Amino acid sequence: MISKRISLINESITLAISAKAKQMRKDGIDVIGFGAGEPDFDTPSHIKEAAKDAVDNGFTKYTPAGGIKELKSAICDKFRKDNNLEYKENEVIISCGAKHSLFNAICSLCNDDDEVIIPAPFWVSYPEMVKASGAKPVIIPTGQKDGFKINPKQLKEKITSRTKVLILNSPSNPTGAVYTKEELRALADTILDNKIFCISDEIYEKIVYDGIS
Repeated sequence: MISKRISLINESITLAISAKAKQMRKDGIDVIGFGAGEPDFDTPSHIKEAAKDAVDNGFTKYTPAGGIKELKSAICDKFRKDNNLEYKENEVIISCGAKHSLFNAICSLCNDDDEVIIPAPFWVSYPEMVKASGAKPVIIPTGQKDGFKINPKQLKEKITSRTKVLILNSPSNPTGAVYTKEELRALADTILDNKIFCISDEIYEKIVYDGIS
């Protein structure tokens, strides 16, 4: 009764694990959940107060599809300060979160039977979003000996005439692997030489250790 494309998508393993952990807690079991990437502290007070103020002041109407100007400007400032990158407001789009952004990007780039390369281990939602777009996930396995990172040779071996996108996640969920600047430059050369897109998922950019940047 549902479409073929939707029938290809599996249940979110992350949310299934999180639901199981919550049920175990309700049953009185002492358990630590490693499912959803949620902090173990409450939303900071100043954020909650700002949200309340917005509601009290009637800031509850439709906004531009790409996001409000003030937020776009703040994001441009963030890129300038934290990443030494210059973006204009018309180059920034606001979404409901990282998964929404990734889904939009994948669906905007991919046609049926395109291929999307994903290094493994990977965040479990990547292949499902690719399948939802009609494209095919192509997995590059990695291991501890290579730091759970791919290299240009591995990438070249997986690129075909149907390859459209590489999804690169650094720092990585779930391994924590962080690519060096030199490693990223080498991958970038391969990406440019083969004229494919790269979706860089950097949601954990602030969760790094050992002075890596």
